[in-house]
Amino acid sequence: MLANSRLRCHLVCFGMMLLLVESFGVRGSVAAEELVSLSGETMGTTYNVRLVPTADVVSETLQQSIDDRLEVVNLAMSTWDPESELSRFNRYEKTDWFPVSAATAEVVEQANTISEQSGGAFDVTVMPLVNLWHFGPEGQDRAKLPSESSIESARASIGYQLLHVRSEPPALRKDNPSLTVDLSAIAKGYGVDVIARLLDETGIENYLVEIGGEVRSCGVKPNGDRFIVGIEKPTPFVRAVQRKVPLQNSSMATSGDYRNFFEIDGKRYSHTIDPRTGRPVEHSPASVSVIAQSCMEADAVATTLMVLGPDAGYNWAEEHGYAAIFLIHPGERGAEVVSEIVERETSAFSQLVPTPENSSSAMTTWLISLGVFVAFMVLMSVGVIFSNRRIQGSCGGLAGLRDEHGQTMCQACTTPREDCEKALLEGMQSDSNSADVN
Repeated sequence: MLANSRLRCHLVCFGMMLLLVESFGVRGSVAAEELVSLSGETMGTTYNVRLVPTADVVSETLQQSIDDRLEVVNLAMSTWDPESELSRFNRYEKTDWFPVSAATAEVVEQANTISEQSGGAFDVTVMPLVNLWHFGPEGQDRAKLPSESSIESARASIGYQLLHVRSEPPALRKDNPSLTVDLSAIAKGYGVDVIARLLDETGIENYLVEIGGEVRSCGVKPNGDRFIVGIEKPTPFVRAVQRKVPLQNSSMATSGDYRNFFEIDGKRYSHTIDPRTGRPVEHSPASVSVIAQSCMEADAVATTLMVLGPDAGYNWAEEHGYAAIFLIHPGERGAEVVSEIVERETSAFSQLVPTPENSSSAMTTWLISLGVFVAFMVLMSVGVIFSNRRIQGSCGGLAGLRDEHGQTMCQACTTPREDCEKALLEGMQSDSNSADVN
């Protein structure tokens, strides 16, 4: 019986170690399902979809459905296609209602809401200034800067207050016949939402959708882990990850000044135009990433925060509860000179995404605790196996307990000794018979 008890104790301890290691997340088995990847081109960039397929998903059919949905978005909102719905509205020189699709009306309504909230830092009517600074479809002559008079003239023809939208029936209207609209700062995010809805309709529960860096994830990967999205290090001509973000059932969009810019006489001019000044932003954020439920909203808010800057933008994001992280260029910070990229997170972002330092510290603490516990269990099992001693615990077990007169449990017991020994022998015999049967 004793040998059988020692073996049981050893197996329990060993099993406990396996259970702890497995629950910690070490997975040796290969998942039965694998991610399916679909990709293509849209909106002047690329899209990528990674998903865990269901039994009835046909990749070729799904790929065609994705392309068809994105083509509808392009035909509605592209400023590069002269026959798109938006291009035709921009050429429309009247101030009555212009019929548009429900999708275009939805995007413009969201844009106007953020414009109102941000005091015009986000403004989809900024297209004349985008073209003036050589970032639009009307030419790319970046050898010279626009004149002050041309900037003021362009500013006179913009303003989100001049753009109106209705949903029933969907239509746009402008107070100024020369008003034009550019949805490039929000349309990619909307495209991500469109594909996410398509996957939901198809019955796919686990996926990651990306269009030009704007992403949305739902569910988990085949091994049960969340999808990890990288925030790019904002360094021109270098591709590296600054921060890894576990993303689940939410969207993330990034706006930055480190890819699309030009330089004249050593000064950089960003493609992010401040509608309030008519000029490219000049403050220190290299990029801003925003997490939100809707990728359309995250896309627009990221641009808004780039325009507002690291201080006003941070305060605005905190006020409106947005999860955002600012990556700030090296340089002067008051009296201090910083040589590396500085990260500044809103409180909502910090709650969603643990910092690498805290995550590493927590992991180290957990590993140490696990190691101590496992070592203790192993030592106890070794003691049982090789010393033939029962485990009493640190307090000596029941034999160490005493009553109010200082007597041990055995001394205080009134049962005759021979009766105890007889009951013990009968119990041992019963245990031995039970072990033989097993």
